[in-house]
Amino acid sequence: MLSSITLRWYSDDELLKENPRELIDLFLNSIGVTRKIAGDVFEILLIARMKNLPLTSEEIRKEVIELRKKRKELNIMDGDIEESASKRNIQVWIKFFKDIKMVETIKNRYIFSGNKLPSEVFESYTKPLIIDESAKFIINVLRKIEEKYNSISNV
Repeated sequence: MLSSITLRWYSDDELLKENPRELIDLFLNSIGVTRKIAGDVFEILLIARMKNLPLTSEEIRKEVIELRKKRKELNIMDGDIEESASKRNIQVWIKFFKDIKMVETIKNRYIFSGNKLPSEVFESYTKPLIIDESAKFIINVLRKIEEKYNSISNV
C-alpha cells in the first residue's frame, strides 16, 4: 500500500475551471499528485471509460503520446512529447491508481474499478481505503497521546 498521501484542500471556486484537464489536475493535486504524466494517464483512462473501452498499458502510452501531440499542435503543451511517457513510467502510474483502488486490471486491460465513473470509484473504494483508514489511525494516535499525557499529569 502507499506509504504516504498528501491531501490538499481548495476552495469551491476551483470547480469553476472551464478546462476539463485543469479539473483532472485539481483532483490529482488534491491527493498530492503533481506529475503531468499522472494526469495524462488518468485523462486517457477517463476518455476510454466514456467509450467503455478498457486499454492495455501500451495502448495507454500510445494515447498519452497522441494526446500530447494534439496539445503541442495547439500550443497548449511545452516540452518533449515523449518525456516521462516511457513504458515504465506509464506502468508506475497505473500501479499507483491500482494501489488506491481507482483502477483494476481485467485480462491485461485497465479500467476504472467496477467499470464505474471515477467519482463512484473514489467514493466506494479509494475514500474508505485511504482517507477513512488514515483518519482512524490519526484518531488512534490522538487517543494514545491523550493517554500518555493523562498518565503524566497524574504523576
